[in-house]
Amino acid sequence: MRGNTLAAGLVGLAVVFLIGAVLYAFGVLQIMVSDPSSHHHYTHAVLFAGLAVASLVAANFARQKKTT
Repeated sequence: MRGNTLAAGLVGLAVVFLIGAVLYAFGVLQIMVSDPSSHHHYTHAVLFAGLAVASLVAANFARQKKTT
């Protein structure tokens, strides 16, 4: 049960990272950027998308496996 809770938390974190990636890609989010006048920050969007994928991979390892 504990592993499934951790996995659910990691999936939730991945969703937050994906939302951040979309906001950076559309230029809505301007936090910690070197050029605030730029409309799109694709490098930040790629970073957040990568973090989302890493969170999903970690969630896959954290979930409780069924024994046969």
